[in-house]
Amino acid sequence: MPQRHLCEPIELALGMTVWAERVQHSEDAPSLDRFPHYHSVAELVIFKSGTGSFWLDGEEIPLHPRSVVYVPPMCHHDYAFSPGEKSWVLVQLDADTVQALSQALPELDLAHPFYGVPTESQAKQIDTLCDLLLEAGQSISQTAIMTRTAELIVWAAFATRIASTSAQRQGQKVALPVDRLRPALDALRAQPGKEWTLEQMASLCHMSANYFSRRFAEIMGMSLTIYVRVYRLQLAARRLVQGREAIGIIAQDAGFASPAHFAFQFKQRFGLTPRAYRQGGQERSLPQPTRTSA
Repeated sequence: MPQRHLCEPIELALGMTVWAERVQHSEDAPSLDRFPHYHSVAELVIFKSGTGSFWLDGEEIPLHPRSVVYVPPMCHHDYAFSPGEKSWVLVQLDADTVQALSQALPELDLAHPFYGVPTESQAKQIDTLCDLLLEAGQSISQTAIMTRTAELIVWAAFATRIASTSAQRQGQKVALPVDRLRPALDALRAQPGKEWTLEQMASLCHMSANYFSRRFAEIMGMSLTIYVRVYRLQLAARRLVQGREAIGIIAQDAGFASPAHFAFQFKQRFGLTPRAYRQGGQERSLPQPTRTSA
């Protein structure tokens, strides 16, 4: 099986905190192979049809129609699907929205993934909310409605979860190629602004620099240099719309040599200057989540 990218560079539209789409494959659709990855947004998937498997850090769980899967930001996961018809609704939430929702609803454990199987009544409730979310997504003016509806969907999905001990009994450990790279990835996440060298990253993974560089490119689908740059730009983009910190400070904290270098790389990645990106994002900033009554 060919290696694929691990870090899936998902970026929500400027100023958006929620995105949703319906994915459908026809009856003659082929199987979908495993794709180990993670991303900076949280992911909630509501399956409608099709069968397959879900992997979380090597734990395999069977997927069935009506299965619900939640994955928090930066959590490694993986899917595989059998041939034939399959469909699902994908909801993606910005990490800050997840954090705010967790604070508003402390009974929701959104720092950890969960797997659920709704009852018939729960499935109807979630389906109705998904229809509303997808309809609201057709209009930029309804972004506030999208956020509120997504919160309700997460709350309803959480109620369907299966206890982790039960999920573990169903699963089996599956080794992933990324396992050997995780010390380096975790170090970058903990200190994104540090001037990491190839030798330092390799040492954390107990590899030679040449072998680490080759394996990193094979598994991640990009060089270490490109991966670090993309990761830092994504973190900086989030900070730009979160507050009014000086752009130079954000650039420095993200590990860029100068504001000018940061601005150049940022525009290459997002098509906007950091200042324009901040202005556009803050003009469309959304209200904080409010507590949802049961």
